[in-house]
Amino acid sequence: MNFSAIDRDQLKGQFISFLKRWWASLIMLPFMFYSIHQVYWALNYNIFFAVNYSYPFPLDIIYLFVDTFILIVHEAGHTFFGLLGWRFLTILGGSLFQVLLPLAIVLFFWINRKSIGLQFSFLLLGFSWLDVATYAADGSARQLPLIGGLGKESHDWYNLLVRMDALEYDMTYGLTFIAIGIACYLAAILIPFFYRNYKSVDLDLQLD
Repeated sequence: MNFSAIDRDQLKGQFISFLKRWWASLIMLPFMFYSIHQVYWALNYNIFFAVNYSYPFPLDIIYLFVDTFILIVHEAGHTFFGLLGWRFLTILGGSLFQVLLPLAIVLFFWINRKSIGLQFSFLLLGFSWLDVATYAADGSARQLPLIGGLGKESHDWYNLLVRMDALEYDMTYGLTFIAIGIACYLAAILIPFFYRNYKSVDLDLQLD
């Protein structure tokens, strides 16, 4: 079947239009796949994959940046919520803040109708939920190494679940958080379905 020049131009235009609309979703997919694969291996085979999983280049650089940012936010959450003087909230504060800050970024881009920023902020939020998921699922075993060489007694989710008398449900919490994280990833991918780009046009109407 032979295509005319007009047909080729139309296909080219449609392809370019597709890329303009979906480029962010496409470049997110590899990082999403490997982060979900990391959590899958951590929960099904060895929890140490949560910290020792190998991302391919250049995703390893992106992972290092995002994971370091999340860790800083997590530790800041302990400090911030610790000022309120409630021990339970101090322990929860790390995981809570690493979810609340990306959520605040999501709300910022949503209010300002910035679709690309909204996509990447949902990606950050989803990754943060997956990070919390592995921590929660490790509540009973307490195998994950803690920052600063802290002992097992300092494990956030062990202490949280013990205080809630729910230590046996650590995996349930982990799987729930994974589901939320994947939902955030899906939202990041599908944002272009719900956002349209409008061009502003200046109309100079001379009405007498």
